Amino acid sequence: MDKTAVPSYYRDIMEKIHRAIFFWTLTLIFVIITPAIVLYARGFRFDFNRGVFVHSGTISIQSNPQEVEITINGKESDSKTLNQINKSYNISGLIPDTYDLSVSADGYQTWSKKVEVHSGQASEFWNIVLAKNDYAKTAYDTPGIGKFFISPKNKNIIYTRENEGGLDADIFNTQTKQSTGTFNFPGWRFIAESRRENIEWSPDEDYIAVPVEKTVLENVGSETASETASGSEPGEETIRYAYFILDPNKKTSFNLNDLLGNADINYARWDPKDKNYLFYLSNNALYRTNINNIPDTVTIAQDVSSFDLSRTNVYYARMPHELVYKTNLDGSGEPIQLTSDFPEGITRNFRLVAYDDTRIAFLTRNKDLYIFNNGEFDLYSKKLGADIEGLQFSDDGKKLLYWTKNAMSVYYLRNWNVAPLRSENSIEDITRYSDEIKNIQWSKDYEHIIFSSGAQVKIIELDPTDHRNSMELLKTDSASPLVGYDHAQERLYFVDTQDSSTNLFSIVFPEPTPILGLYTPANE
Repeated sequence: MDKTAVPSYYRDIMEKIHRAIFFWTLTLIFVIITPAIVLYARGFRFDFNRGVFVHSGTISIQSNPQEVEITINGKESDSKTLNQINKSYNISGLIPDTYDLSVSADGYQTWSKKVEVHSGQASEFWNIVLAKNDYAKTAYDTPGIGKFFISPKNKNIIYTRENEGGLDADIFNTQTKQSTGTFNFPGWRFIAESRRENIEWSPDEDYIAVPVEKTVLENVGSETASETASGSEPGEETIRYAYFILDPNKKTSFNLNDLLGNADINYARWDPKDKNYLFYLSNNALYRTNINNIPDTVTIAQDVSSFDLSRTNVYYARMPHELVYKTNLDGSGEPIQLTSDFPEGITRNFRLVAYDDTRIAFLTRNKDLYIFNNGEFDLYSKKLGADIEGLQFSDDGKKLLYWTKNAMSVYYLRNWNVAPLRSENSIEDITRYSDEIKNIQWSKDYEHIIFSSGAQVKIIELDPTDHRNSMELLKTDSASPLVGYDHAQERLYFVDTQDSSTNLFSIVFPEPTPILGLYTPANE
């Protein structure tokens, strides 16, 4: 008998033990792994630093351009997924912590922030815009261009050219790149910036109002209404103002002051609905007149210090208490009083800018800015700032952008319930420069601001998380270029120096976005 042989009953016992060990091992693995799988499916991750499962967070990103590389802590994200509905990237399964997040694309500048990811929450960045390192520029044959103004239908511009004999105004089609007419104003120059008036197209591009000025010696030379003022000493030098009305289709023009026989016309504005009508102030009265039928003139109100227009109403402030009223554009309705008092300390001679009945801004001649806001929770009037150069409401009326020579700020007129959250009646200081900043205006998404500093044209985001990303759009040869952004065309126009003369250029910005998988071509 083989003494080394293992008895069969012993082998059976060992086999049962092995099977039991295998079974309980599998059971233990199942018990351990199954909850982990369930927790993982529910968004939990194991935090090795703390030794526990924690509910993970998510980063959501929507960017222009859409095709971007996303890195977290210096490593490219391998877990980003594209939501086809809103075209956003989601990076999930992130343990709550602070991450270095960057978004980049070939040929573009990089966007970056330090981002805090919280348990069970999504950190959303849905307004990321990357600027190209270099943009293709479209040039227009507009030598000597000074100021330019884009037409309402976005096909034409009118631009001014100063010369020794006076002022020229050219109409230029940006699509055909051809001039369609030139108007001459001998002896006149474009109105000074201190008057805060610009060339204005009528809504259907039937007419253009051009504000001009010139220096004259009173009671010497011409005795027309546009050149003579009562109460001046003979030979006294003074500045006269006038409005020329242009008809770009018939290529004709006339002096509105001469037509009305009135030298005191201020702030001529086109009626938003009726193409033949415009509004103006004269001797503290607000008028609406038919430029093709002068007897068809109505007085909207007396003792008016300032006014503004919307698509349906005319808003005006009446002296001496400067209360704001509104009425129908044709003046047929009863005036409705909108304010019951006026911001304390405000002085007369101000510019009224109305978004609607509940949001009205006042910019005084000494550059103090006040706001009347009938908000979601309260009604208040307050001073927003001093030394203010300009302001713009956002299209939705929830934000007011305003600026000094060196800084820009945004005031929130309504709660902003998209990350980052902002509260009604709050102010954010966006940026400050030692050099003067100019050409300040909203971008298309109203979450970025376009501006220039010296020769550089830049864009800066509103999102204050960690820091605000600012990117250079272009650098011009001009020390202080004129810049205008057209939201409808998504095109940035600017005046730059070329061959010892100024010319108009443009770039496409931002990048055309895909619609149903197809990219919208740039309008060249």
